[in-house]
Amino acid sequence: MTELALAGNRLAGTLGLVRAYLSATAGIVRRDAVIRASYRGTLLSTLVSVIFGLATFYFVSKLVRVPPFNSPGDYFAFTVVGIVVFGLMQSSLSIPSNLRQELVAGTYERLVLSPFGSTAATVALMVFPILFALTMALVELGVAVVVFGLHVEWDTAALALPLGVAGAFAFAPVALVFAAITLAFKQAPGQNAALAVFALASGLYFPVALLPWWLHWISEIQPYTPTVALLRHVLIGFPLPLGMSIAGAVAKIAAFIVIGIPIGVLLVSIAGRYGRRHGTIIEY
Repeated sequence: MTELALAGNRLAGTLGLVRAYLSATAGIVRRDAVIRASYRGTLLSTLVSVIFGLATFYFVSKLVRVPPFNSPGDYFAFTVVGIVVFGLMQSSLSIPSNLRQELVAGTYERLVLSPFGSTAATVALMVFPILFALTMALVELGVAVVVFGLHVEWDTAALALPLGVAGAFAFAPVALVFAAITLAFKQAPGQNAALAVFALASGLYFPVALLPWWLHWISEIQPYTPTVALLRHVLIGFPLPLGMSIAGAVAKIAAFIVIGIPIGVLLVSIAGRYGRRHGTIIEY
């Protein structure tokens, strides 16, 4: 009975710790949501940019009449999914910039001194941008369907939501690496370049097969190529690239989440200890 009681106490302590971390994460998400909602002009401009961005590719698609696109509508559907995935990429890689703003504003120190801790707080900063990006993805798809007549495979479209969430978290390891660099050195200048390279190599706006051979390896080593391919497959019925299977694509995305995120969190923790040890954690 004593061992059973000890096991019960440990379980209760673990559950209490999990609840505390979830509560703290929810608090950061609420704070970020309130801040974003307070800038009403930003929300309106984001919606307007979505509409005009879709309109741009809608009219550009009228010029496209080459395989594998049988009609302009096929190319428009192809690029709509690419635009959605690009928004998820931006949301993941916004974390270092958000962390930099916390350092400049002097609010990160409170997170460091709180029981939540700097590492968990840095990871929690990822949640709202990803949720906001997923919401905007749904808005973009809705506008594309209602305004521009996008054809959606409704039988499988529901699978796009878990795939979008998985894709956003699969790119989180890269964002956490840049967050660690920001914590340690106050800037991570390569994140915009990384976003551009991954966007190019993921086939967001054209098939990956058109890339030169020396860029194909970049397409293979990151999680957004399978993410965008799977989303196109379930949303618009576009066939998977030659040599890619559903099981293989899902496995690659899962590997980035299961293996990459713990490594990224470890690097953030190391960067936080580095800053505290050198007394630079409050500098920017």
